[in-house]
Amino acid sequence: MIAMSDSRVSLRDERKALTRRRLLDAAEVVFARRGFHGASVEEIAREAGATTGAMYSNFAGKEDLFLALFERSAEADVRDYSEIFATQASPEQKTRGVADLWMRILRERPDYFPLVIEFWAYAMREPRLREPLAARFATLRSASARMISEGAEQHGIEISQQSAERLGVVITSLGNGLALQKLLDPQIVDDELYGDALVLFFRALQALANQTTRGDGQGGTHD
Repeated sequence: MIAMSDSRVSLRDERKALTRRRLLDAAEVVFARRGFHGASVEEIAREAGATTGAMYSNFAGKEDLFLALFERSAEADVRDYSEIFATQASPEQKTRGVADLWMRILRERPDYFPLVIEFWAYAMREPRLREPLAARFATLRSASARMISEGAEQHGIEISQQSAERLGVVITSLGNGLALQKLLDPQIVDDELYGDALVLFFRALQALANQTTRGDGQGGTHD
């Protein structure tokens, strides 16, 4: 009897997880087609082949559904960034590879970033949404901070975790800012610009580290 009960619970959990995935997949399609404000819960449920009741048994509403979708997308992007960073040989190749991936996302998923910005602007007017949205962006910033720490180590640069996290904010903000400009005027932001900027950034850090090392060495000679 216990085994049968456990089996029924497991099957129910699997069905619920499948329905949740179908709703997220459908939301991705409908949000891309309609935008956040134009999409309706009913249309998303129809796209998923589910009922609105199933929708509300998995998500609190359209806002919660969007946040879950953004979280899934951010986690997938972080995995892709991490794979590129792990497989490229030199620090410069790693840096450019990560930047090029962001440009490719903008090119191949043209509805993605405008949708994020639409929800971002909405969340700024809804204080209850700011913290949940910020928490999901933190996933991307944390990945940037980790890659900065690893890249700095490969360059022979000593950097604290706090500094890496602060630089992660700068780098992700630069990427988002360039994305905004690219959407508005694609001609002024070519696909190489972000990579060029990040490579220059790390070269500047390397030059600063070398200068500091030479200064320490000179100071030791005078003693």
